[in-house]
Amino acid sequence: MSQERAFIENLLARRFNFFLVFFSIVLAGSVNAKTQVQLQIVLGIGSIICVLFAMVLARSQEKLDLILQDLFSDESHPATIIDRRASKGGSRRRYLGVWIPRLCCTVLIAGFVLALLGVLVVPQLKP
Repeated sequence: MSQERAFIENLLARRFNFFLVFFSIVLAGSVNAKTQVQLQIVLGIGSIICVLFAMVLARSQEKLDLILQDLFSDESHPATIIDRRASKGGSRRRYLGVWIPRLCCTVLIAGFVLALLGVLVVPQLKP
């Protein structure tokens, strides 16, 4: 089970890093959009793909939580011992797999809706 935990943690970290890279690319694409239609397309497609990535991250996070729950039931396991010695604020690992991806998706969806409504517009350069 410890090997599965290490594998899932590594997988979650790699997926999260890829998610952040993709989110950054979508933001850069929206900032560099030349027309309103390009902005809407970039934000719309980027939002959909980021939501799909966020769903994958949430599922990986759920699997990791289940594995850790199983490991913490063994009082002699090193993960249980370290968890007891750690600060009592609880684990913050859900930020990585759930909350940060949700925040990023919300930003892109809000940008897409605002671009559709004409609130978020591409500035037109005057010659």
